[in-house]
Amino acid sequence: MLSGFGNFAGKKGVLLSFTALLLILALLSLIDALNTQSSRANASQALVFALQSASSKFENLYTDIVFLDKEPAAKIVDERNLPFSYSLDYNSVQVIQELPLKQNVWDSYFDLLNSFKIFNESPDFEISDGFAISVQTVQNSKWGGSAQDMNFLLLPQCLSYSASSSLSKAGFYPGFSAECPAGFDASKIKKYSISIRVKKTSLEDYNAISYNIAGFSNPAFPEFEFNFIDSNCSQCAVPTASKHIEGYFDPSQQSSIRIYCSGSGCNSQDINISIGNGIQAFHSGSYRIDANFSLIFKNPISAFYFTDFNVSVQNQDFNITYANS
Repeated sequence: MLSGFGNFAGKKGVLLSFTALLLILALLSLIDALNTQSSRANASQALVFALQSASSKFENLYTDIVFLDKEPAAKIVDERNLPFSYSLDYNSVQVIQELPLKQNVWDSYFDLLNSFKIFNESPDFEISDGFAISVQTVQNSKWGGSAQDMNFLLLPQCLSYSASSSLSKAGFYPGFSAECPAGFDASKIKKYSISIRVKKTSLEDYNAISYNIAGFSNPAFPEFEFNFIDSNCSQCAVPTASKHIEGYFDPSQQSSIRIYCSGSGCNSQDINISIGNGIQAFHSGSYRIDANFSLIFKNPISAFYFTDFNVSVQNQDFNITYANS
């Protein structure tokens, strides 16, 4: 009897040991599954973090240098680096441009763009920040390039504001981009205005203004307004009636305004204004003027940005890249 009981107890012990082994293996399998799940969750969280970080880095780099702000406080910061001053509203834009543009102002803007490129592409910056960054932008002759102009695009109007390396012309021109392949739509124009302000008033002697505005009396066309401001110009003799005109214009035709000095001994260089789908001012004189462009549209403005700037941000661990081109 004792021998049989001993055999039974031994078999029972083996069974218990086997059951315990199965439980241990099951627990180990469960722990392994939990660890695998946790590892996958951590990897997923790391991927999400990497995506968010790369996206945030790209947005910061791109918007800092490219998009012009509407908010007054942010706009003041933007204007410190720009070759013009501006304001944006719901459906209007205003740009005040000095002409001729100072050479140092022109050069300073390209210095900003290319210094920004060098700083962000530097190895020290990449190591500390964990991203590989590439920047492409235009370069003027000072930076070994041949850029002839700088361009800012209004969306969705597809109207480009451009200043030229000749320093004597600036204004709005019909533009094209991937965001608006149909191009500029003149039917969206509500009103174009331009004011010219004489700056070196004691040295100028403008005395005449001539106009050729197509569709000036036709209210079916967009509105147009012009002002010539020479209130402190002691030598200027422009008739008061010529200093302000208000009417309409046909965008499909080229209209013009000329401000000049007529007669012998004149010092002032002509100021020429061209109006069509866009509006531009030209002045190459020794003394500078302010050209104030004001454009109102029937549809809202979504963006006003510098077009010649491309950025890519790469997280090399996950091979994640954000770029605008």
